[in-house]
Amino acid sequence: METFDTIDESVEVETSLPPLKIILIEDDEDDFVLIRDFLSEIRGCDFTLDWIQEYKKALETFEDESHDVCLLDYRLGYHDGFEILEKAKMKGWKTPIIFLTGHGEYDLDVRAMQAGVADYLVKDQINAQLLERSIRYAIDRSKSMRALEAAYEKMEQKVIERTANLAEANAQLKESSEKIKRFAYSIFHDLKSPVIGIYGLTRRLFDGYADRLDEKGKRHCEQILRASEQIAALVENINIFIASKEIPILFENVKLKELCGIIRDEFSAQLDLREIHLSEPYENPEVRADRLSLLRALRNMVDNALKYGGDELSRIEINYLNGKENHVIAVKDNGSGLTCEDPQKIFGLFFRENDIKNKTVNGTGLGLAIVKEIANRHRGEVWAESHTPRGTTIFMSISKEL
Repeated sequence: METFDTIDESVEVETSLPPLKIILIEDDEDDFVLIRDFLSEIRGCDFTLDWIQEYKKALETFEDESHDVCLLDYRLGYHDGFEILEKAKMKGWKTPIIFLTGHGEYDLDVRAMQAGVADYLVKDQINAQLLERSIRYAIDRSKSMRALEAAYEKMEQKVIERTANLAEANAQLKESSEKIKRFAYSIFHDLKSPVIGIYGLTRRLFDGYADRLDEKGKRHCEQILRASEQIAALVENINIFIASKEIPILFENVKLKELCGIIRDEFSAQLDLREIHLSEPYENPEVRADRLSLLRALRNMVDNALKYGGDELSRIEINYLNGKENHVIAVKDNGSGLTCEDPQKIFGLFFRENDIKNKTVNGTGLGLAIVKEIANRHRGEVWAESHTPRGTTIFMSISKEL
């Protein structure tokens, strides 16, 4: 390797290039002298020009990242510039390369640009001004590429960090969810037995000693019975709510009329006692769903109408709407209707319409929340409509793509 430090004061081209360290890979001494002279014509360009003539020494250069730019001749003895480009790429050499070709080798220039060179020059067209512009372009392009790579790496690192943070947050959320589930199941098992015991003992007290109790004592017994029933129902519904979110579901084809018949049998005593007419869809559609979940949702929708319909309630209709993408099951009643401004609130956890109406209804506020969870797991939605002068319709959709 030969090193030449050159500053020529009688120059023709002005520039503001900083001091440069340039490497020329070229086996022709005449071309080397020509390039050196062109560089010397660039005013204000302090440069160190390292000249390499042999292929092996050129490969050793790739261990050194101290050069600002490389001028690479296409011809180098038995080797060509593309072999050197490939080796440089394999080594991860970052120095920008300007490809030098002979006249009429434009296809090589295009190929070199595709291989990643910063620029190319035809030897018999080179002058000081063209060389200076090409070097400036190559260096600026290299700086831009390095800045872009640094920004990309920084962004990639942020993505990795955020992904790790998200994974950690998801793990913590899953752990919290598991804790909540374990707590809920614990509540279910730990409270159910003593509540049943309280109810049973109070019932025995009331049935066996009612004649010895005054009206106040009897009233207290009745209050304890109602309270224990509510606690048992709440604990049971919490367990059902968790099950509606967690238990695996089995999709099968379900006949809607079959479920309606089960609902009619379950509520027949209440319907007869209150003289409420329950109607079913005329058609018998087949819905692909989890059978037990769909039955539970339908049961809760009818039960909601019975609980909150009031004394005016005389009719409950189970309807079916065949949507383009969804099955829609609707339970309509002619009861007292909704009083809350936002009907979607009734699907919230522990929301009870009687809290607004100031009426005493034995409800836990989880019935329609369970319907919502079942709809979600069937890729559907729930919504409600209040009618004039009275009445409410609860809707649940189920995707047809299950």
